[in-house]
Amino acid sequence: MIFLLIGGSLIFLLLVIFLILRNQLIRSENLVDAAFADMDVQLIRRHEIIPKLAQIASGYAKHEAALLEEIAKTRTGIWDKDDDFPQILNKINVIKEANPDLKADQTFEKLLSQITETQNHLLYSRQFYNGVVEAYNALQEKIPYSWFAKSGKHTKRNYVHANSEQHEIPNTSA
Repeated sequence: MIFLLIGGSLIFLLLVIFLILRNQLIRSENLVDAAFADMDVQLIRRHEIIPKLAQIASGYAKHEAALLEEIAKTRTGIWDKDDDFPQILNKINVIKEANPDLKADQTFEKLLSQITETQNHLLYSRQFYNGVVEAYNALQEKIPYSWFAKSGKHTKRNYVHANSEQHEIPNTSA
């Protein structure tokens, strides 16, 4: 009777150990999947922000060019019409007061900051993913995890590597 109790306890203990080890392997695999999904989130954000930045930068450049051209024409007109220096200064002050501060550059800087932040998040996501993959792959090589990995659907995962296109400087022409 005591041998049955010891045998049953041993089988139960082995079953618990088996379940714990298998669950650790599954948890590690799920962490790899979540880290990969986090990279996708950052890639989507980058994909959405960059066209907006290009659109705003283009609009800002057109607006600024038109405004500077108008100011130059106005100044030229003042110099052509009047030779009286005090009147010219008064007209320049009026032009200065009539031209409000440009605010589009603040929006541009904010979007540029968001792109930089997104790129940093993407970098950290890739680093985290590679770290999780390293831990997951190492776990699969350890005994007894390797027995579960070989017998199950658990396969080694690949690291994130830059492809040849990503080694080149991106084209930023709009």
